[in-house]
Amino acid sequence: MNKKIIMAIVGIIILATGLWFWDSVREAKNATATPIVTDINFFYGQECSHCQEVEKFLVDNKIADTVNFDMIEVWHNNANAGVLAQKAQACGIVSDEVGVPFLFAFGKCYVGTTEAENFFKQAAGIQ
Repeated sequence: MNKKIIMAIVGIIILATGLWFWDSVREAKNATATPIVTDINFFYGQECSHCQEVEKFLVDNKIADTVNFDMIEVWHNNANAGVLAQKAQACGIVSDEVGVPFLFAFGKCYVGTTEAENFFKQAAGIQ
C-alpha cells in the first residue's frame, strides 16, 4: 500500500513539473516582441552555436561600448521571429529561408557569423 501511495505522489510531482514546464514554454512563445530602439538589430537563437560565436566576439571586443544595437532572441519568441521575417523580407529573403545569426542594419541584411562580425568590426572601427 505504501508503495502505491509513493508512486502516486511521484507521478503527481512529475505531472505538475511537466505542466509547469509546458506553461513556461507556451508563455515564452507568446511573448511580445522586443522593442526595437536602434537601427542595428542582431537576431539570434538562444541555443544557436553560431550566434554564440558572434556574441562572444561582441563581448571580447567590447562592441557595445562603441556600437548601439538591439539583441533580439527569436527561437523562443514568436513575436520576435515575426519581426525577423519582416526584416528579411525587406531584403528579399523568403522568411522560411532565413536563419540566425541575422543582422539588420540601416536597411541592409547580413546573414551568418562572418557577415555579422565584419559589420560590427567596421562599425566599431576594428581593423
